[in-house]
Amino acid sequence: MIRAGVGQSSNPSTERAAEQAALEAMAEAGISQADAAVVFFTVEHAPHSQRLLSTLSRVTHSDRIVGSSGAGILTSAGEIEGQHGLAVLVFASDQMQSRPFLFEPLREHDEEVGTKIGQMVGTDQSSLVALFPDTYNGQPNQLLRSMERKIGFVPVVGAGSSESGMAQATYQVCGEQCQTNSVAGLQLSGSFEAFIDITQGCQPITEPMVITKAEGNLILEIDDRPALEVFAKLLKGPIAEDLRRALMFIFVGLPADPAQGTIAPGQYLVRNIIGLDPKKGIVGIADQVREGQSVIFTLRDGQRARDDLNQMLERQARKLEGRKPSFGLYFNCCARGNSLYGMPGIDTAYIRQALGDFPLVGTFGGYELAPLGTKNHLFAYTGVLALITENS
Repeated sequence: MIRAGVGQSSNPSTERAAEQAALEAMAEAGISQADAAVVFFTVEHAPHSQRLLSTLSRVTHSDRIVGSSGAGILTSAGEIEGQHGLAVLVFASDQMQSRPFLFEPLREHDEEVGTKIGQMVGTDQSSLVALFPDTYNGQPNQLLRSMERKIGFVPVVGAGSSESGMAQATYQVCGEQCQTNSVAGLQLSGSFEAFIDITQGCQPITEPMVITKAEGNLILEIDDRPALEVFAKLLKGPIAEDLRRALMFIFVGLPADPAQGTIAPGQYLVRNIIGLDPKKGIVGIADQVREGQSVIFTLRDGQRARDDLNQMLERQARKLEGRKPSFGLYFNCCARGNSLYGMPGIDTAYIRQALGDFPLVGTFGGYELAPLGTKNHLFAYTGVLALITENS
């Protein structure tokens, strides 16, 4: 049996917030000792990390504590953005094992760290790995590929540790440690089921096209036309007058497998457009591309994102077949939430409405990690929902 509970607090006192959230989580779980605790906190609490961790250990009677800072936090009770926030998930189980970990330094050591995580996880196909790397100091694709070379495919979910911009640093915690320039994480193994899905915040506004000329991260031609010409023809209204401003709303979508000839609905990786060259007609993006690769353009739009969220939750509900999740992890892009919808709490409200009330914890990250097919990928502008249930 898996027993779990969550709690959250907006109290500016780190010690009181940690105590309040942990007590609430322990009460919901109905346990006196937790196997492990997952904590997400806004960066205002980072200077008092030792109080945070010691309080959590005291209340949960566990030293298996792992988590990170985030631009915001969320639980099944709602979302906190733009103010002090702290969220805690606790669980205990006689059928599921947990292993928190932290590796440092991360900067310029992504491949080495990925190998170490792979060695620790092993080839247990029943595992689920949650990762919280420092967004400012890591290359998540290198980290994922290094893990893959070591152990093959084991599903990974997570988010880049983030913050509000006031600290210029993110924080990862494990046990009694609070570090930066590191990756914290949690391996779950044993007898359980994990249902993972993503919701895209950017929706297609073109049919799939073909990159007919490329160099590195530069798209020179799409369907034998200058890439910038194709991009500019998409623009309408005020953003058509300012190409640079358009980059805040329009992005590129690439297939998870570069050799894939088509792009299925929802099955794409959103990448920022990072540069335009009007003279040469070039569009530069935040990823490597190659000739013959499919590409779409996407629009960041609140209503389209809500529709996609509903579709993802319908898929998750069908997978559950009427079962209630033991607990869930939700990793939401920091460019979603209030900045996308114009109001807070949309994602968690939709999750509750579709799946009922169950312990859910999460954070607003700098990027998201999740499997697509049989590979783990780096995502942007997405929400990643991992639901943990007992074996059917």
